[in-house]
Amino acid sequence: MKDKQLLPSILLVLAAAGWGLFWIPLRELESTGLSAGWAGLSQFLTPALVLAPLALWFLIQGKRTGVGRWKTAFFTGGAFALYADSLLLTEVARALILFYVTPAWSTMLEVWLMKRRLTAARVIAITLGFAGLYVILGGDGSLPIPRNAGDWMALISGMFWAYGSTRVRMAGEASLFENVFSFFLFGTITAAALALLPIEAMGSPPSGQQVLDLLPWLLLLAIGFLIPAMCMQLYGTKLVDPGRVGILFQTEAIFGITSAAILTAEPFGWTEAIGSVLVVGAAMTEVLINRPADNRT
Repeated sequence: MKDKQLLPSILLVLAAAGWGLFWIPLRELESTGLSAGWAGLSQFLTPALVLAPLALWFLIQGKRTGVGRWKTAFFTGGAFALYADSLLLTEVARALILFYVTPAWSTMLEVWLMKRRLTAARVIAITLGFAGLYVILGGDGSLPIPRNAGDWMALISGMFWAYGSTRVRMAGEASLFENVFSFFLFGTITAAALALLPIEAMGSPPSGQQVLDLLPWLLLLAIGFLIPAMCMQLYGTKLVDPGRVGILFQTEAIFGITSAAILTAEPFGWTEAIGSVLVVGAAMTEVLINRPADNRT
């Protein structure tokens, strides 16, 4: 590994590990009485409000804030809003595995939108991804369809992230602040829409006293983890080879699935283990074999 890639690679691993453990603070917020939909919303609204004064200053200076990137940010921010809610509405391992079918969706989008060749390796990646999807959703002999709102959100979040990240790769250059602020801003909009869905599990808005009680913790989480993690992720992605980025970000799935198996009483058996292996295998097949230098049609 080149020296100039060492630091950004370390930052990517730290960010990925943090996102893999993201379910822990979410579950802690929920345990205080903050319902699922509003716990998810708080993870986007708080960072957006923290960054808003800087965005206003950039606007006054005539600089771009990222608001104009709404088409891309709607999918990237929306993906994580859906993912955050799914972690509270279904088992953590299921949410992670369903989200990590992303490489299958990404591969299909690269072939369709970026005109990449449909190689044998890409077919294997898609097949492994959908095999993992089938095992998780239909491993008990039932029809392989999501069984609750959390499953649906995790599955759709992977689709959103695949499309959003493809748009990021196809779009022009943007500053780190543009990408980070637009991510949290449009994630907030999506999370708010989800919180208002007529789904009982999403819960009702918190009281003013609840907000005041939780505000120090929300600010600590935003400033101490959410904003730095997104900055590290985007900074590292710009400087590290795309194939290596994909490998390093498997840390998220490993940390998330392992921690959920150890720290929760949720079921984790052969079905979840096989699904995890298949889905991670799909990602590894794509990033190890299909390099960005692949010829286009």
